[in-house]
Amino acid sequence: MNNHKRIIGICWVVFGALIISLLMLNMNNGNIQLVVLGMVAGLIYLVAGFALLANFRRSTWICLPCSALSLFSFPLGTVIGIYYLWYYFKLEKSL
Repeated sequence: MNNHKRIIGICWVVFGALIISLLMLNMNNGNIQLVVLGMVAGLIYLVAGFALLANFRRSTWICLPCSALSLFSFPLGTVIGIYYLWYYFKLEKSL
């Protein structure tokens, strides 16, 4: 398994867990629809991270949209999204 793939997978698992934990802390203060949307986004990041760590063959189907979505989460999500896009296009270029 590639080290870059492992690093990105760990970062997305941590990022998804961070999103979910922050939403749990503010669950009473916010709109329930916003909380549910945030939970879905956090779970998608968790799934993408575990897909990379498990080295699934078609992990790009979930990881590419996650990287595009994470570009809007400044600063941490932007860094992870750019890192995955760099890794993905470097991998595609070598094939």
